Amino acid sequence: MMTPSQLFFYRLKRNVKEQAKAWNSVFDWTVWVYLLVPGILIFGGLYREIWLETPEWAAGVPWLLLLSIVLFLILAFGGRIRVFVDEADRLFLLQQPRWLKQLKRYGMAYSFIMQALRLVLPFLVVLPFLLRVEQMGLKEVGAAFLYSFLFAMLMSMTIHMLTGRLRKWRQVVLEAIVLLIGVVAYLYPMLSLTQEGSIFGAALAGAAVLLLVVLIVCLHKPIHFETEVKNERSARLSSTELLMSQVIERKPVMKLKKPLFMRQSRRLFKKTDTGTILAELRIITFVRSLSMLRIGMGFLSVTTGAMLIVPPSATYAIMGGFLFLIVPWLRTQWEQWRSEEFVSQFPWNTADLFAGLRLSRFWLLLPNIMVWSAVAGFRLLGLWGVLPSMMVCVLVWWGVHAREWRRPVHKTEDSPISGS
Repeated sequence: MMTPSQLFFYRLKRNVKEQAKAWNSVFDWTVWVYLLVPGILIFGGLYREIWLETPEWAAGVPWLLLLSIVLFLILAFGGRIRVFVDEADRLFLLQQPRWLKQLKRYGMAYSFIMQALRLVLPFLVVLPFLLRVEQMGLKEVGAAFLYSFLFAMLMSMTIHMLTGRLRKWRQVVLEAIVLLIGVVAYLYPMLSLTQEGSIFGAALAGAAVLLLVVLIVCLHKPIHFETEVKNERSARLSSTELLMSQVIERKPVMKLKKPLFMRQSRRLFKKTDTGTILAELRIITFVRSLSMLRIGMGFLSVTTGAMLIVPPSATYAIMGGFLFLIVPWLRTQWEQWRSEEFVSQFPWNTADLFAGLRLSRFWLLLPNIMVWSAVAGFRLLGLWGVLPSMMVCVLVWWGVHAREWRRPVHKTEDSPISGS
């Protein structure tokens, strides 16, 4: 009869064979020889020369800071705990909690060993620079490796316990908070290693105690089975996806999720004509798209910063340049939205398309106009110029679009949007 340990090592052996087959399908032994032999010779020679004589350019590089940043990225995003569960375990292992706990323990031990091996390479690469440029001793380097290893286990277990417990946006926020705390908790002691040993010693002792507490909690916490199956499938297919990413066309996956903004899908305008409906649909789609909001907010922040640098007399002039840059992007976004399957299936009237484009463009750019005009008024007249500047610019912006709204559109035009 198979034991939990035998099941774990069987699945570990199977995983190694799968990864080896995936890579052997692309690189045969001749390719490995052509890659490994020159790489070992070239890198080995350079590494030997660095040990014999430290190059002059190395003296100006903060090696400890660079190593700490690289290690934190490896610790935060490179190490995850694998439990080695399969989809078929729903039929058998879910009725055996003891087996699942044993698999989890073996998986944690395997993950910790892999994290330790993952940390060895960056330490070996920068070891001559740490010893000769940073003037660190082997004892300090060993202490930095030990602290990195403890921190790696702590981060992996913390993120493992958080995964799949909350809704997506809450989990993302919580993981972001953990990473922000981890940046300070890892970088500050590492950078103070060569300055004040007491700070690093206290951080090392605190990490060991906290690791023991988190380890006990993680071992006693039940497995979130669906999340573990999804993570295991992703880990097993990671090599195959990497190798085939440039060969197989990735098909978009349709996901239904509740938007962060405008969740109720209510009407924005009182009018019920087709152009107004098109405009509000486009606005709702834009606001619900986080990628579009990021681009729009990024453009607004960069342009606002530019208005703070130029002379006050030039602020109103460059607003026209900003519109010249963002209007074509909005037109491209409109074309992409109009060509989507759900929107393009309806035989829209040319006049209605024009009306929807103009009305949605007015409202999407109105916040930019208000921010730019407020900054321009403040630069010229101080706080007293903010409100009058906003009112004047908004009226001008409304007047420009009012003229377009009154302009007749011929329904026989073939490409109404591309020329607007």
